[in-house]
Formats: sequence, structure tokens, C-alpha cells
Amino acid sequence: MTDTNPTVFVVDDEEHARDSVCALVRTMGVAAEAHESGETFLDRYDGRPGCLVVDYRMAGMNGLELQDALLRIGCHLPVIVVTAYARTPITVQAIQNGAVTLLDKPYQDDDLWQAIRTGITQDEQRRLKEQEITEVQARLAALSDKEHEVLDLIVSGKPNKTMASLLDVSLRTIENRRRRVFNKLSVDTVAELVTLVLRTPDSTSNGTQPNLAVDELSNHKT
Repeated sequence: MTDTNPTVFVVDDEEHARDSVCALVRTMGVAAEAHESGETFLDRYDGRPGCLVVDYRMAGMNGLELQDALLRIGCHLPVIVVTAYARTPITVQAIQNGAVTLLDKPYQDDDLWQAIRTGITQDEQRRLKEQEITEVQARLAALSDKEHEVLDLIVSGKPNKTMASLLDVSLRTIENRRRRVFNKLSVDTVAELVTLVLRTPDSTSNGTQPNLAVDELSNHKT
């Protein structure tokens, strides 16, 4: 089972620099793990939560190359780049690739710790969102094909009578399917349903986007 407590992964080819960052992190009550190269980190990283503190200039893979490698494999672990060779292109590339920040050496411990806290928080929020999406996708998967048809029509703003005409079924059938959709998705209003759909990738079978006004949504019930 993957540890849910955050770890700060420190990648630097200078031992004293790794030890210094790890010592700071541990005094704050957070686990730290040191790696002497980007290649070693990539080989050993197992998806644990936390954030990454990486030096820009290292033998072999540099900090930005490690950041690129993580993105290529779909890993969104927050990255903090530290460097004694700060130049505008380095900073721009790091931030464009999603780095929490780039800190110039020598930096203040407080600045590094604040960046680490931000990275850990970002990672926690992202993982919670991914978990929420997974749970909603499981609920959506429980809908039958006919219930998915009704879901698509609901989020496109169609009233029950129009749905019945489009699907060539009775109004009572639409009402029953609609009720099952709301029950299976654990929502009470159209506003909640649309919000759920908007937050979940590929949640409707035809890619329909909701077009109901906010005031109208708030007045719709199951």
C-alpha cells in the first residue's frame, strides 16, 4: 500500500546540499528522501505524495530535464528548482513546466520551507481531485445506456417532454430514468448534476455541454 504521508524528495549531486535540505525538512516533521541524480530518482520513485526539490545544475540529467521527464511519464509531482546559476530562460522554462518556484542559491530556509509547503498542498489537492473524479466515473459507469441518454439530454437543457419526444418513450419512462440518474449519481438538483458533469472528463456520451442559465439550474429539481 502506498504511503499517504507526504515525502520531500531531494535531488542534488552534492551530498552536503542534499543533507542540508533533508535536515530542514525533517525538523519540520516531514519525511525526506535524498537522491544523487535525476536518473536515480526516476528509477526509484513509486508515486508517493509530496514534492520534489531539485538542483538545476547536476552531472547527467539537470533539474529541468528531470522536470521534463516527469511530465512525459504523466507524473505531476510538484517541483521546486534551486540553482546558483539563475538566468531568465531557466526560470521561464521551469515555471512554464509547472514548477512551484525557482529559488536562487543561497536562499533563506524560510523561503524553501514555504515553497515546500505550497508544493505539498498542491499535490494533496490534485490527488483529492483525481480521487473524486475516479469515484464519479465509477458512478457514471453504473448508468445504463438508456440512463446515459437521459443524462446527455439533461445537461443539454432539454425538458422532460422534449426528452420523451426525442427518445420516443412516454413521459413516465423519462421521469423514471431521470430519477435513477439522480439517485445513482447522488445528486438532488440539475445544478448539482451539471456541476458533477463539468468536473468529470468524458462524463457524457456525446460530449454535450450544459447550456442552462444559472438561475434556471438552481430552480430545477429531480
